[in-house]
Amino acid sequence: SEMRVAAGAEQEWDDIGEINDIIVSKDGEVRAVILGVGGFLGMGERDVSISMDEITVLNEEGEGNERFLVVSTSKEALENAPVFERLTDNMGEAMNETEETATNLTEEVEAETQEATNNVEAETEELANETEEMANNVEAETEELANETEQMAENAEAQTEEMANDAETVVTTNETDATAETETTEMAEGDRTMLTRPQVERDGYAEVEMAEIGNIAADQIEGSYVYGANDETVGEIDALLLDDNGNVSQVVVNVGGFLGLGEKPVAVSFEELQILRAQDGGDIRIYIDSTEEALEAQPEYQQ
Repeated sequence: SEMRVAAGAEQEWDDIGEINDIIVSKDGEVRAVILGVGGFLGMGERDVSISMDEITVLNEEGEGNERFLVVSTSKEALENAPVFERLTDNMGEAMNETEETATNLTEEVEAETQEATNNVEAETEELANETEEMANNVEAETEELANETEQMAENAEAQTEEMANDAETVVTTNETDATAETETTEMAEGDRTMLTRPQVERDGYAEVEMAEIGNIAADQIEGSYVYGANDETVGEIDALLLDDNGNVSQVVVNVGGFLGLGEKPVAVSFEELQILRAQDGGDIRIYIDSTEEALEAQPEYQQ
């Protein structure tokens, strides 16, 4: 902090040292000063660190307007304080250690390189011998494979004739299997397992009973997000499907995609959804007991 003091007040203070350095933080704020205390004519001084929190800055009143840095301590106490160690004090020793380490590493690398060279020469000779042996084996195996290929060609010709005789039966069987697969797919898409209606509780919201759903405007439901049990978005309401009596029977949910592209429509019943409405009658939140991945695995709704 800065204060003002009467002119000549410094005559009552002791000169305990001079500022040799300052310590500045990354944001430019002075955190501490380094005082040189003791010694004579600049010789034999010892550096001591003093935090700026312990220093008071005083401005002299009057025309002199000098500035003084005052700390509540004594010269003897500072001379007994720990010496401030600069990084450069240990650089010479560190450089000597680095040079010695580099020399040792160089000698070690040279020794390992020579050993590796000797090993490579021995391995090269061994590989040459193995390559010659492998060439001889390949020649023998090539001849054997040629004989086997000729035998396989003869067998293939006999099998081709046999398969031609069975072709008509195979075509008939494939047509039957394709029809069965199509029917199975249609049954799987139309017969899905119903999801359990969630029981989510949310502050400021009340559950809308099934009998009250008709009181909510369709445009308030369409376009709304559908949430999973952990409030993650799993889809978006695309449309409401009506039965023959004009009542909403199913809801089409768009799942997946990106920015409205590549979405998959999935139809679920109102019984699988839980609708919460804010107590002020405004916002609604729709929940389903499913993740986005599980909902996307449901059969696709075909219009």
